[in-house]
Amino acid sequence: PLYLDYPDFPSVLETIKLLGSDTSDENFREVWIPKDLYDIVAPHIDNVLREGVESGLFETEQAALGYLCLYGIMTVDEFFDKMLDYWEFSGRHSIEYFTNMVYESPVMKLCRVDSDGERYMCAPNIFDPDDILNRRKEYAGIESLRQFTPEDALKAGAGSPYFVFGLDSKEGRRLVEMLGNLGYTGEDLIREEHDIWMNAQMIGKDDTTEAIFTSVSRKQEAIESFEDYDECMEIVAAYANTLPKWLLKGYSSNEKNCLKVVLQTEDDPLQAMIKKNPILGLFVPPAPLDTPCPCGSHLSYRNCHGKNMS
Repeated sequence: PLYLDYPDFPSVLETIKLLGSDTSDENFREVWIPKDLYDIVAPHIDNVLREGVESGLFETEQAALGYLCLYGIMTVDEFFDKMLDYWEFSGRHSIEYFTNMVYESPVMKLCRVDSDGERYMCAPNIFDPDDILNRRKEYAGIESLRQFTPEDALKAGAGSPYFVFGLDSKEGRRLVEMLGNLGYTGEDLIREEHDIWMNAQMIGKDDTTEAIFTSVSRKQEAIESFEDYDECMEIVAAYANTLPKWLLKGYSSNEKNCLKVVLQTEDDPLQAMIKKNPILGLFVPPAPLDTPCPCGSHLSYRNCHGKNMS
């Protein structure tokens, strides 16, 4: 058996019950293909992979996942409209062959959901499609989906299951450089990038603004100064505000001026800690002006004779 970090959504093999699994360790899910099944499929694996590449199936599924990750959720009709954009871009196959390939793809089977009598296609890492649809009502002024190119969709659909987008932008390049400087490499770096992207989608709910900065706060002991720490936070916020948002139908927070990550920094984090925890004895909260003066004069603090005559 092979121990793998388990993604937040089921794989195709788990969905169709061709994997054995064990969840006794809460940190991992042990998964395996039974040996009898492996012996049957092993001679055909290379041919299947080659056929998927040569036929364009894998790239088509990548584009499909990309559109879903950019928009979060859309009607089936909207999804097929976007996939036709990709078909024209790819220049492969007849329209009949392409449409059938999309309809029969695992993406179509796994990502289709129903809500209030309407059929939708939903990104595989959205666990509550109805929540996204309901929260979109707060932004009813955004009537149509933002336009993305097929190239954008292919970028967004790469790297499954750790989807991420916008790392080739100015803000994205700064984010990657900053995370590298904090010591993230390899798969750890990929996960952090994905987590930032996911938490950016959840801004405005369940205090996810704090979660989006976990990659930085986890490494705070390695950051030399508060100014450097603040700069790292600003890099994360700037990147998050450029990302396509599911609630905004693919528009970014910067484009629609809402759902922005806004930093409220303190000059000195130690003082902020003390103010939140007066019991530490390191900070005396200022007395409100109308509070009785502690000298016993029974006058308000602002009118105390002891203060005025000192």
